[in-house]
Amino acid sequence: MGLSSRAARSIKGWVARQFTTRVIVLMPVAIAINIVLGYTVQSGLKLPIYVDSIGTILVGVLAGPIPGLVTGALSNLIWQYAPGIGSGSQIGPFAITAAAIGFLAGIWGQLGLFRPRRGRALNYVGAVIAVGLIAVMAFYTYSRAYASTDAFNSNVFGNASISIDLSRLIFFAIMVVFLAIVGWALFLRRDIGVVYAISAGLATGIVAALISAPIYAFFYGGLSGSGTDAIVAAFRAGGDSLYQSTLKQGLLSDPIDKMITTFVVFFILGSLSRRFVARFPNGPKLIAAESDADSDAEGDARNGAAGDASESSAASR
Repeated sequence: MGLSSRAARSIKGWVARQFTTRVIVLMPVAIAINIVLGYTVQSGLKLPIYVDSIGTILVGVLAGPIPGLVTGALSNLIWQYAPGIGSGSQIGPFAITAAAIGFLAGIWGQLGLFRPRRGRALNYVGAVIAVGLIAVMAFYTYSRAYASTDAFNSNVFGNASISIDLSRLIFFAIMVVFLAIVGWALFLRRDIGVVYAISAGLATGIVAALISAPIYAFFYGGLSGSGTDAIVAAFRAGGDSLYQSTLKQGLLSDPIDKMITTFVVFFILGSLSRRFVARFPNGPKLIAAESDADSDAEGDARNGAAGDASESSAASR
């Protein structure tokens, strides 16, 4: 009895520590980000990705699994069921998927997967593989989503004021920019932490696809009203069953989407001050190790000293 009571208090304390004042203030902002970006990408631009979990993953990484779970679930429920927000939306039942995404983000944050890391020679091999994998997945997703103009128009277009040409141009531009920024972070900033964050996104995307596929297939017949419907139609045209089509679509769209999302969150965290990040429950695990920070400072000092020396030499000549 005493042991179970202590365990209950321990769990209660673990949960309570994740809901600091800063986390509670951040959660409504994160929910708004999810809804605005998700609606724009899915209903407006009709892209074969979602971009509706940036806020969820940000809260999870900073605060922990439970705030991430709550933020994800509330985002979908508010999106569909709040008056004046979710007219015609089908996002509500996917609250369980969003909750799983937020929970996993909290675990990744506690494991320190979003911490900046200095690159090593061997790590660059993994970086090249990661960039290549993203490029291949993006190209295959692009080829499936926009394989047929008729399929896109009949399954996706609906009342959207966007054509297949504009939709695929925007998606192509997003992927090019994404790959370019990832390459910049890896090879110019030498921050291998990007690979850890993207790997977390890949794992999250696979889990999200496995959870979402039955919901798509059995609740909505494979049609969600977003740009991913064209991918489902492409697999259906190839002879796959409804469930197979929704699962394959999820295994394409979700990993790409979550890799983009986790990179965006990683970039946001890197842009914030160390002091601000450290005030969140997972903050200390998201800050670069002192050795990395010291090496950066030493490198900057050496570069500054070299620049001063060259200027002095030029002046003496």
